[in-house]
Amino acid sequence: MINRVFALHTSTHAPREAASAALTRAGIDALGRMFPTMEVRWVDANDLHIVQNLSCYANGKTHCADPKAGPYRCWAHYSSHKEPEKYGGPDEMPVIYDNLAWCDTFIFSTSNRWGSHSALGQKIIERMNTLENRATTYGEPYPLRGKKLGVVVTGQHWQTGRVGNHLLEVFRWFGFATQPGDANFLGWQRTRDPFIEQDGNNKPIVERWEDTPGGMKAIQTWAEAVATSRTVYV
Repeated sequence: MINRVFALHTSTHAPREAASAALTRAGIDALGRMFPTMEVRWVDANDLHIVQNLSCYANGKTHCADPKAGPYRCWAHYSSHKEPEKYGGPDEMPVIYDNLAWCDTFIFSTSNRWGSHSALGQKIIERMNTLENRATTYGEPYPLRGKKLGVVVTGQHWQTGRVGNHLLEVFRWFGFATQPGDANFLGWQRTRDPFIEQDGNNKPIVERWEDTPGGMKAIQTWAEAVATSRTVYV
């Protein structure tokens, strides 16, 4: 059963134009057909002011998720509210923290950037370290343990599948529930040839693919995998 979906889009491409946003919405629609009463919250991370990770862990493990670092136990957030002029304004990462706490299913969406996920997505993952460290350092329950996970990646080339599998590996360390293997990854890649440059917006091509038998099967298979995820690795 899925009741509350938090979809986090981490491409810097405007969502109305982004192929990654289009494929993510198709995946959410498939989940919605299975669970018509589910609630969805969508956040475009590029609309938020997210202060970069301050590398607190580098000063010793207890510096990350320190209870002294405010209600979110994050020095980047705490410091930015104490001295906003130093950090470009108050940090808005709590929008993500609060939605992660609220949801039972998390969908992380990104564009492929040089064989990796977006820099914005990486900034968010690093800021999520406070959640994982509460368990590994402070001995508390994993805050995200057992929440279902879906990963969506689109790109022109550069091994989109590898990006998706890497993200699954990373998020499993946070305690998200997945299927074994890569069933929780939904991806689209236009070509395997890295020398073929993109000649226009891929969103219309992705949307046409979504309506093909192969696209519809891939999306439905992903939705079923997300909905039935139970395996937790930590």
